[in-house]
Amino acid sequence: MQDALLITDSGCDLSRETLEEAGVALLHLPYALDGDERFGGAEQSLSPDAFYDALRAGARSSTSQIRPADCEAAFRRAHDAGQSAILVTISSGLSASYDTALMARERLLQELPDARIHVVDSLSVSAGQGLLVMEMARKLADGASAEAVVEWAEDNRLRVNAVFTVDSYEYLVRGGRVSPAVAAAGSVLSIKPVLHVDAEGRLAPFMRVRGRRRALAALTEATAERITNPGEQTVIVNHAQCPEDADALIRMVQERVVVQAARVGRVGVIIGTHVGPSGLVLAFWGRPRTTSYS
Repeated sequence: MQDALLITDSGCDLSRETLEEAGVALLHLPYALDGDERFGGAEQSLSPDAFYDALRAGARSSTSQIRPADCEAAFRRAHDAGQSAILVTISSGLSASYDTALMARERLLQELPDARIHVVDSLSVSAGQGLLVMEMARKLADGASAEAVVEWAEDNRLRVNAVFTVDSYEYLVRGGRVSPAVAAAGSVLSIKPVLHVDAEGRLAPFMRVRGRRRALAALTEATAERITNPGEQTVIVNHAQCPEDADALIRMVQERVVVQAARVGRVGVIIGTHVGPSGLVLAFWGRPRTTSYS
């Protein structure tokens, strides 16, 4: 048995099969669709396509931070199994889940002072968070201690680069990422926002281009400029409900950079609430992030 139980939340956008194969436990972030509260489990949540179909039909979605009781239950499960617990959360720059997890840790330690509980702020989201979690899982499987893996993650998490684009400003406006006036002008001119997760784990703009194809080219160029050791890594492209664009982006990246592999995944309902059906994210290991992404 491994030294630690690795746990993450549904902001990582990793599939259930991938998580189970890696031995990673998942905590579901709550969300609501048209006021109907859901908690992300298979019995309560919609499939990605059903969710995005609902958004396209006019449904409104909102998300919440991780539930303290879910954190405590996962920590207790690890303690009862004689393991350390490592919870990797969605970026603190985008959610209060990290702080909630820390408070849950402190409460449980009052009851179980010998519990070994670590909480890691991924400072990333979606495919970026997923990259960090999967590398941590690999290191644990290779026999590294919980403490060593946590230290490595905190030293290397800013090497995870995640760049985004969306086709519509609508969901960014709902989330307060851009003003309605900017969105209106951008829509008229067919200007597409290209964003990145910065060094503080916030979703920040770094480019605006005209047209979806140029947005994909911008993501490709960002990868070519910032990726390190491409032949030794798998880049991940997650899409909300635009598989053709995801495939096109993979081809464009592979034409510019020789990577070991490229994988397509889905943007789930939590991140999809904020980027909408056209959301597209590309993640890779590269030069450490800065606030300016230069």
